[in-house]
Amino acid sequence: MIDQDLLTELQYALLEPPDGGQSWPSEVWTRDEVLDAVNSAVRALLRETHLVVTRVEQAVLAGATSIALPADWLATAWLVWRDGATLVRTPIGPVDSFESDLASPGWETTPGTPIGYADLDSATLTLRLVPTPAANGTLENLYIARPDPVNGNGMDLPLPDPYLSGIKYGGLGWLLQKVGRLQDPERAAYCDQRYQLTRIAAEIILGGWA
Repeated sequence: MIDQDLLTELQYALLEPPDGGQSWPSEVWTRDEVLDAVNSAVRALLRETHLVVTRVEQAVLAGATSIALPADWLATAWLVWRDGATLVRTPIGPVDSFESDLASPGWETTPGTPIGYADLDSATLTLRLVPTPAANGTLENLYIARPDPVNGNGMDLPLPDPYLSGIKYGGLGWLLQKVGRLQDPERAAYCDQRYQLTRIAAEIILGGWA
């Protein structure tokens, strides 16, 4: 499906004349506002479900205290540390400073094999390995990449068709919550429920019925 078809569906739902999302005569919403709602729904669904994962390998020097994340990073799916000498691979998970101090006291000053990563206390688009790596290695980074923004000019939507319902209702819910003469909390709540159905369905498809 192209973005203009989805925008037309939004216009029908919001009682706007359908024209592929080019105009919004009621002036309750602007075109840019609607596109922002759709893009917010796309990013939220990708971030929460990991429907599309990108893999990149990043070389890390011993003693590195900051690692730059890819410029299109949206969320981290999974990280693995691969030692440069032994090639041993160690899965690492997210930790905060408190957890780091408990698990590996002195981790900031005593290098070792990374067992976690912290990105809450760092600058944007950076992370730090816990503990600081004692040797050169490679960070195998599986992450959710930020998709190209939906622009309403006939581009293909960045998700398979079975998940487009989540984008539609996620965007609608955002628009119907706007403070204004057509604010509709009841319909917005319904839209959120429909979005959650898509999210749960995606998680089941990816993870199975365990």
